[in-house]
Amino acid sequence: MVQYFDSIPDNLAEWALSQPLFFTASAPTRGKHINVSPKGLPSSTFTVLGPNQCAYIDATGSGIETISHIYENKRVTIMFCSFTSSPRILRFFCTGRVIEWNTPQFPVMLAKMKKTEIDGARAVILLDVWKVQTSCGYAVPIISTSLSPSTTKKSPPSPPSTPPQPWTDRNTLGHWASQKVSNKELTSYQRLNNAYSLDSLPGLRAARRERLYHSSILLHLSEIVHSFRSTVAGEWRGVILGLLMGVLVGMVGMLWFVWVQEGKGEACGMRERADLMWRLYGKKEDPMGLWCVLWGC
Repeated sequence: MVQYFDSIPDNLAEWALSQPLFFTASAPTRGKHINVSPKGLPSSTFTVLGPNQCAYIDATGSGIETISHIYENKRVTIMFCSFTSSPRILRFFCTGRVIEWNTPQFPVMLAKMKKTEIDGARAVILLDVWKVQTSCGYAVPIISTSLSPSTTKKSPPSPPSTPPQPWTDRNTLGHWASQKVSNKELTSYQRLNNAYSLDSLPGLRAARRERLYHSSILLHLSEIVHSFRSTVAGEWRGVILGLLMGVLVGMVGMLWFVWVQEGKGEACGMRERADLMWRLYGKKEDPMGLWCVLWGC
């Protein structure tokens, strides 16, 4: 059943890397789109760097949701699951960092992961794991190597020592990326498809810099404007409430100031009347006269 760990046990790290794919899940702080992405080839793209850190190579694709969400709030969850007769679901709850392909840290991180650069790689996603969860996985289907009854042609059975291999890795993405690189079209593709997410969050910095005429100043200004705009748009109720509270506090302050000033004026007037009273009625022989002087009657 469900178990929680503060770090990645060695046996789970080994099990994760033996799976044929993993999933990433992320979401914006404010926005409609919650993203789940399947990732293949974990043995060549995913590395467990330590008990609380792992990383994977992110290939160029038609979307930029995970990177945009990590840039905004750093939240990301990684999931592995078994499709064999031994069920298991494994989740890494993480905070993420994006190391883009054109930064000095990118080759350093690849070397640390002991991976070679793949064509079309746009970033390394570095993950700090703060919680690990395993659960039963009983509802996950089993991928069988046997053919359906309607299939007449049957493959020879595998030797008992050979584990079933129902998965075949696709080479389509790698071939597509290689073509883009050889034709020098990858950068323009990223500029068109990887600059912003579906919720208009900033995506790949390299793609946004391309859109802004390679200007780092314009890039930083656009990030500041977007941050301010998203904060106001996402917290408009709080902004309105803050303005109303500011107006209320200002009105109370003005009323208090007027009251204090009037109180000072009234006190000065009473002191003048008291001085007059003392001159006219020094011995306080006429209480009614004293009262009239004090209150101006």
